[in-house]
Amino acid sequence: MNILKKFKDLLIESLKDNKKLIIGLYVFFIICIIGAWILSAGPIGAKLSEAQNMSSSTPAAMQNVSPVDLFINNEFGGILVYFGSIFFGIFAIVSLVYNGINMGLIGQLFSQVLPNGGLKFIIYLIPHGIFELTATVLQSVAGILLFLFICRFIRAMISSETHGVSEAFDKSKKVLVQSLIIMIFATILLLIAAPIEAYISVPFSELILGAW
Repeated sequence: MNILKKFKDLLIESLKDNKKLIIGLYVFFIICIIGAWILSAGPIGAKLSEAQNMSSSTPAAMQNVSPVDLFINNEFGGILVYFGSIFFGIFAIVSLVYNGINMGLIGQLFSQVLPNGGLKFIIYLIPHGIFELTATVLQSVAGILLFLFICRFIRAMISSETHGVSEAFDKSKKVLVQSLIIMIFATILLLIAAPIEAYISVPFSELILGAW
């Protein structure tokens, strides 16, 4: 129980301390989604509308994917982003751009080939997207914080006011702890999102707007 309380306290502190970064990256992520959706509505959208194999690409096909597979895929990608972000945080930004553009293109695809397809795609995303999209942003936040920790650790190491590796680590470890806490929280969100995406999102969208 003490561990859970400690984790909760650290999580609240981490989210508060990095609130601006989290909000900024979330807005950036949404802009990427909307931008890709709008920009692909022209010639690209016309080509997408000619697709004939839509049945294998619809969210309905996701009902055959297990929650474990969904979680492993998303978590593996998040881990790559996390550790890859030690290179100046580039992986964190690239991840948001890539995922945002991908989601925007898929949304445009559905809007072109299905009646009310864009709305159906949005409704489909709501149940699990609240958790999964937030986790995607938090993974990037955690990666950037990991990069900041490395920068602060190196800066402390070469400072004349620091004596030894241990002291340098003590001066910069708060950012590392927050990075790990946010990454763990993102993993928890993905654990919640996976079964929702596998079992609830499609039936929910069908309940609201009818079968695909």
